[in-house]
Amino acid sequence: MTVPIPVLKSSYENKAAAGESIGAQTLPSEVAAGNAVAFADFFQDGTYSMVTHTLEYNSQDPSTASKFGHIHFWQKVNGTWVDHTSTLLANNTGCLHPRKAVVADFNGDGKPDIFFACHGFDASPFSGEQPHVLLSQPDGTYKNVTIPVTCYCHSASAADIHGNGYADVLVTDQFVQKTPFFFTNNKDGTFNSDFSHFPKVINAYQSNGQQGITGSNTGLPEIFTSELIDFSGTGHFDAFLAGNAPDNSFGNWPPTIFKNDGSGVYSASNATVLPYSQQYQTTLDIVYQGGFVYLTAVQDTYSSNPYGFSNIVKINPATMASTQIYANTANFSNGRTWLNWIVPNNGHITSLDTTYGVSVSQ
Repeated sequence: MTVPIPVLKSSYENKAAAGESIGAQTLPSEVAAGNAVAFADFFQDGTYSMVTHTLEYNSQDPSTASKFGHIHFWQKVNGTWVDHTSTLLANNTGCLHPRKAVVADFNGDGKPDIFFACHGFDASPFSGEQPHVLLSQPDGTYKNVTIPVTCYCHSASAADIHGNGYADVLVTDQFVQKTPFFFTNNKDGTFNSDFSHFPKVINAYQSNGQQGITGSNTGLPEIFTSELIDFSGTGHFDAFLAGNAPDNSFGNWPPTIFKNDGSGVYSASNATVLPYSQQYQTTLDIVYQGGFVYLTAVQDTYSSNPYGFSNIVKINPATMASTQIYANTANFSNGRTWLNWIVPNNGHITSLDTTYGVSVSQ
């Protein structure tokens, strides 16, 4: 009898479990440059499969603004990822600009569902778009649902914030809603926008002095990265928010942990600002293992090459000691200068995509 891989309580836990189980993966050429990639037992056969979302438009060419990406499901066959989308998904048209795919059980059937954080055309006026969610169906297929809320959703993370057994979704939104917020689950995989859970400092930042949590620089909040993680082992999910950290020219949001007060409320008075580098100032991803936080960040100068080289730092939240354990000084084999996703694997922090070739001891 086939025993499916269980869906864990948060998208972060599902990401970390996949990383520990299968490690870095060689992605198909069609998706190697994409950011929206996730792993779970989508085919319910007891093995990890993959979901991806392509990016097909060109943000430098407004005539491509209707060229939406496509969602694909993949299975490993003799060590190679094979596209088996037609088995699970009839309508695979997705959003215009996907940024992240997160896995959780949104409709309570014990099977993995997928939320795609999408932000629309990546140029002024940054008007946003509607996210997509794939919901598992009784016959084993998936239904492609568009959430009727427009956002510039650059990042997402899912976990049960209300304690009702259904995963909610935290998203970041710099330009449309202009604040991180939750999509609260209606216990059936449909969602309502919920702005009640986040620290007043963020709302005040939008409408008044426009000062980041550190009180530096002005402008919109430079928050691009989110994750829901139980850092303190209380059984409640804390919120990690990061983006462009302060320096002498721009940036106003350092990597910050907002502790859950037990009721799903996060406040500035219960926040921990983690150490950050003025050289590698834009945090893209996080791993939490053995009481240590691992962050990957990029050099972001808003110059001709806005995303420069990357590093990985190891931080002890108890002492604030920070150690750089990796940095690249040349382009990766895939031509990119920067590293997007990291996962834990066998005592290492590893690039999700093998073409980056990053694996450093924890």
